[in-house]
This record gives sequence, C-alpha cells and structure tokens, in this order.
Amino acid sequence: MGVSHNKGLLKGSKFNGRHSTVIPSAIPAVEAARECQHVTKIALGVITPIRAAQEHLKFTPVSGGLKMQVRGTHAVQTFWLYTTRLDDVVAEGQVLAIIET
Repeated sequence: MGVSHNKGLLKGSKFNGRHSTVIPSAIPAVEAARECQHVTKIALGVITPIRAAQEHLKFTPVSGGLKMQVRGTHAVQTFWLYTTRLDDVVAEGQVLAIIET
C-alpha cells in the first residue's frame, strides 16, 4: 500500500500537525479542499487496507461540514472537511471539482 508524504501538501492553518499520511488517490481531493475558501479545517482519518477495488469518492453531510471517504486501489481513508457554509462550498463547485478528480 503506497502512502504520500508530499512536502507542502498538509501545510497551513487548515491542518493539524499530528497526522500526515494521505493515500495517493486522495491527494487531488485534499488539494481541492485546501484551496476552497469556505473549508476552514481538514481532519485526516485512519487508513484502512482493503482488497483491490475501483477508486471512488463519497461525501456525506455531517454536523459542521462534510465527511469525505476516499477509496483508493488498496486502501480507504476518511477525511472531515469543516465548514459553516456548506451551501457555498457546493455552490462554488468545489465539491463537484473534488468528486470529478
């Protein structure tokens, strides 16, 4: 299972410095969320190994933002995107941009 430690990917005020591993399939989605002005924080979740499967993204509205689940070819990782302006994130097309990556 490959993981990413890209320099600069998880830098900035939207991330805490405790967990810095992102599955490769999630990099475009994390970058898009980082660029969205209405996302105030991105929390990285646990990486769970899985059998080989097709990559996809799943979003679920939750209190305080969105739960983003990224399924890579050999792992699943969950992220929490914090925002008080969920409608604005969707209206700006940020979520759609993330989904299409």
